[in-house]
Amino acid sequence: MIGRGKWGMRIVRTLATMRDVELIDESKKFDVVLRQRPAGVLIATPSATHAEVAVPFIDAGVPTFIEKPMATTVADAIRIREAALRSGAPVVVGHVHLYNPAFQAAKKLLPEVETVQAVFWEGMNHHPRTDSSVLWDWLPHGLSMVQALFDANPVFAQAWGVGEESRFIAALTKFVIAGVPFTAHVSWISPVKRHRMTIVGEDNSLNFDDSAERKLLLRNSRGTSYPAYSEELPLTRELRAFIDVMRAGRLDTTQLESEVAIVRAIAAAEESARNAARLVANDTCRS
Repeated sequence: MIGRGKWGMRIVRTLATMRDVELIDESKKFDVVLRQRPAGVLIATPSATHAEVAVPFIDAGVPTFIEKPMATTVADAIRIREAALRSGAPVVVGHVHLYNPAFQAAKKLLPEVETVQAVFWEGMNHHPRTDSSVLWDWLPHGLSMVQALFDANPVFAQAWGVGEESRFIAALTKFVIAGVPFTAHVSWISPVKRHRMTIVGEDNSLNFDDSAERKLLLRNSRGTSYPAYSEELPLTRELRAFIDVMRAGRLDTTQLESEVAIVRAIAAAEESARNAARLVANDTCRS
């Protein structure tokens, strides 16, 4: 485990509950850790350092877990991708909400919405960071979720930012994914923490609210219902999934490309916000 900040320590505490996991002292130099032949490495360092920390382990063939985002530049995301393709080492990016049982239930319920007209998502708290902008902190959550819902990548981005261009503290962003408009509102200056997604159809809707007691709300011709889901902790499920990947030892190249696509989408949103909300094609972002 490399990185012992707030989230890194939560990962450490969760791993400590797993009998088949032994943590190596991450205070040692990387070359010393590599000589110990770790079965895998988990990285939760500041976002801008992810490529610098991860690539030596990937080059050595070590299965690597990188807490979101994969990187904060397209160039660094490509460095990670190319290292993985060279070595064949599995690379997993941590998107804990994909393992939320309520969200996984929402994925299964998506056909209930029928023709999806739009998706709205909010991610916010009152916890400004110094190592990145709010776009890189919050958007990986929403983008990974909508990516999972539609099995597609965003193609266009448009954004309006609040704060300095080098470090936006709030933003309204719009993307197009699988032909569906996706609107995301992210903020570090909200008086309340919120993580909510609403999927809107012609007559039906499905709401996921991670802060609510009942996290799922479905409205359709049969009325309003609160679908059931399991109570297992998302982080436990996510780390178990990474352990399974470590044991299998296979690189998922499709998922790797999806992670690069998320970085491109956020970079496109950042470029748009810095240029009066100009519409930006995600595949034009190279840095």
